[in-house]
Amino acid sequence: MIIIGERVNATRRSIKNAIQQKDADTIKAEITMQDSAGAHYIDLNAGTGSGNVQQEKDDLCWLIDIALECTDKKIVLDSSSAETLKHAVEHLDNRRPWMLNSINGELTAQSIEIIELASQYQVPLIALAMDKDGIPAEAEKRLAACEAILNEVTKRGLKEELVFFDPLVLPVSTDEKQAMVTFKTIQKINELFPQAKTTMGLSNISHGLKKRSLVNGSFLTTAVCFGLHSAICDPTQKSIQQSVVMGNLLAGNDKFCRKFSRAIRQGVFEEEVS
Repeated sequence: MIIIGERVNATRRSIKNAIQQKDADTIKAEITMQDSAGAHYIDLNAGTGSGNVQQEKDDLCWLIDIALECTDKKIVLDSSSAETLKHAVEHLDNRRPWMLNSINGELTAQSIEIIELASQYQVPLIALAMDKDGIPAEAEKRLAACEAILNEVTKRGLKEELVFFDPLVLPVSTDEKQAMVTFKTIQKINELFPQAKTTMGLSNISHGLKKRSLVNGSFLTTAVCFGLHSAICDPTQKSIQQSVVMGNLLAGNDKFCRKFSRAIRQGVFEEEVS
């Protein structure tokens, strides 16, 4: 299970402020917390919403420099701007393994440039299972978007095994069937595109609900059982750590329950859980 730490994202007010004020200590703390919690990748997003591409380019390079200083984990370069990602890739200069986040099934000129960038370096690319009309409510339309994306990326030379499809998540508070739509999408991606991988964020599933961490954790455990390979999440949350362990256990990915036993010894589970 590949964990992508999501906390260094400029859509969070504290991160946006830290970027604008060049508060390196705050960013370092966010990165090292996720590193210590077991993240395999650290996602870096510098899109503060200013619309200034040059500023986003500069800010993302600043985040890269901090990450290189305080962690040895792999890096996810997160932007919808091909120009920003190209600049970040040049700045990173292969000093650390990296991944690109993201494109979608609309396959705009920006998306094509990002695909070509991923193909040039043969690095993983996150692809959202959506089209020009947004996130489909049905699994079938999400799978159609995945097929269109895969045809395009392989045509441009990116290996299928480097594609991480995000099946996407809509809130169960507005449509109680949406969790199962996501699970079905994960399952079918694994069947139809067996070399590709899957990853996704979690928080949208519980939007508008109380006890969100409980909902998110249960959702993640079940998603792992349906074949999810990776999660974009906050690895510092105990509920996420527990859900990853439980998902691997129940999905048959934990031989002799060794990871489960190790997690208990490491204090991942609360004492009152028996």
